[in-house]
Amino acid sequence: MLYTDFDELSRSDSAAAAYILTDCCKKFPTYSELSKHLANLYSASLYSNVNFAWSGMRVAAVKANVLDNAYALNGENLEAEMCEILCECLLSPNTKDGAFDETATANMRAEIIDDIDSVINEKSSYAAQRGAMTAYKGEPMETPPVGTHEQAERITPETAYRAYSKMLETARIHIVCSGSSDFTDTERVFTEAFSKLERGKICELKKVPSKLKSEPAVFADTIPMEQAILRMYFKAPDFDDFRAALMLSVILGGMTTSRFFLNIREKQSLCYYCACTGNRILRTLTAYAGVEPQNIELTKQAILNELTDIRENGVTDEELEAAKLDLYNRYSSMRDNPSAMVAWYHGQILDDGILSPEEECREIEKVTSERIRAAARAYTLDTVYTLCSPHLDGTTDNNGEEAAE
Repeated sequence: MLYTDFDELSRSDSAAAAYILTDCCKKFPTYSELSKHLANLYSASLYSNVNFAWSGMRVAAVKANVLDNAYALNGENLEAEMCEILCECLLSPNTKDGAFDETATANMRAEIIDDIDSVINEKSSYAAQRGAMTAYKGEPMETPPVGTHEQAERITPETAYRAYSKMLETARIHIVCSGSSDFTDTERVFTEAFSKLERGKICELKKVPSKLKSEPAVFADTIPMEQAILRMYFKAPDFDDFRAALMLSVILGGMTTSRFFLNIREKQSLCYYCACTGNRILRTLTAYAGVEPQNIELTKQAILNELTDIRENGVTDEELEAAKLDLYNRYSSMRDNPSAMVAWYHGQILDDGILSPEEECREIEKVTSERIRAAARAYTLDTVYTLCSPHLDGTTDNNGEEAAE
């Protein structure tokens, strides 16, 4: 995991650099050669992605999956070999004279542009991206981590290499392993490889809650589509009881017996789906629903009503127990998934202490209805975003203009 700030470098260049790293390297200069070698390692895999890590930061995750040495048919040290390949990709990419390979860069530029442009075909993702532009205006989350179409078009072998060099020089690098190995080979290989690396000023990991607007912002997008999407962003920058906030989001819209599902979808038939997610670092809750255009305002009010009811009355014992059981089930299944365990532990890097899933269950058990009620009181509506066909919602088209509610 390479954590860096979103700085003056193009987001698209940084994304291209991260993706190119797992497509080829000097030892395996083409994607075909690298893939063939990985296939010979019992179908090992190597891939990367770029996303937001906490607020104000980017994470370039370079990941490798390989069979445990205990299951190798001929006693091969698969762990060590996979780590060596990973270090080759990270530290010896296919470059020449301060530039990535032209063909690899062109292919990655085309892929990034296609990914950016194709998001409009997935309306939920498009709504999430467009809603973030208003909800997180002036913050890193305003723009997708891979940048914009215009930025992606300007990717060159030289600009991508400069982004790679800056990332390698300043990134805070965390090596996270999950599996049945003791990972002594991993430690040995990475220690040897990274001991030769010259580093500069390492970026600082930080928590920065999203800023709450003085008045809720309302923004409407219109594109041809049959239904409509509503997204409502709530923020509590000064509230630090993240477990109560998590329970609140689960009870509102994070399980099959949530209030949004039972009351708004089933009883009132206002939407096709209605759910809620939270971000404990940004300290936000996001409610989102797929609705008929004529039901946008009714659904919005229904969501607000559910939050208001918890503010005033708290939650029932049955809701509290159901939410805890839901979280227990999620946490208890994590040990069956190495990727989930990696995400679990590296997601706590900024915490005062790191807890196992079992230890976290014991902390969740302590959450009370009153704490959840306090969380509901802390969260304030920040942004309302809607996406639907032109003029089908019965409101005035704002032509992309933001307005205060």
